[in-house]
Amino acid sequence: MLSEGGITVSLHHLNMEELIRQVGVPRSSAFAAFGGKEELLTGLMVQLLSESDGSDGIFQETLDVVERTLAEHGHRMVRPDGSRDRDGSYAVLRETIRLTLRQNVEDTAASAHWQTCQALAATLPSLPPGRRERVAEALRESDRNFRETMTEFYAAACERLGRRPRAGVEWHHLATAGGAIVEGVVTHRRMGAPPESEMLTAPGMDGEPVEWTLAALAYLAMIEGLTEPVD
Repeated sequence: MLSEGGITVSLHHLNMEELIRQVGVPRSSAFAAFGGKEELLTGLMVQLLSESDGSDGIFQETLDVVERTLAEHGHRMVRPDGSRDRDGSYAVLRETIRLTLRQNVEDTAASAHWQTCQALAATLPSLPPGRRERVAEALRESDRNFRETMTEFYAAACERLGRRPRAGVEWHHLATAGGAIVEGVVTHRRMGAPPESEMLTAPGMDGEPVEWTLAALAYLAMIEGLTEPVD
């Protein structure tokens, strides 16, 4: 669909029978419950979004990479006397980000929930005002749940890695910035950018040249800018 603001996306091509099946109500009561295809479509959008409790953005494969990296290199973060090794902690932070972000981009790109949210957000301009606000509020609620979950994750992970927010920064700022980096890279890839265009060479834990993704380097810069080491 064309509009003054550019091309808009609509879901009007969806099959009514498929919508009824997705909502999970008997066909005989679908129209009585929703009042027609438009309301049924809106109800389906809201239902798809309300099914998320925010945990959709925490991928087990990503968490596994974090745990493996810390298990392998965590000893570098502690001096023989038991105090925190600042340089060692920073080296482990870099390696954790390098490996984790590569996995997280792949997990996000494959996430059905993320793709659903992106698709529904794209349809908003094509919806009439009343239905648009209902779907927009469901999108906002889904995003709030996700940010809350990610805020808890950042607080726990950074504490283990010896980082705290800089003055004036809250954990939710990191969750928002980190999500923007990952989602931006995934969106760029969905537009046709080859994955190899995301790769660079940068120093590894011991200064050796290793492969980094753009997402990981941007993420590292974000962490360095918004957090500081805990002495």
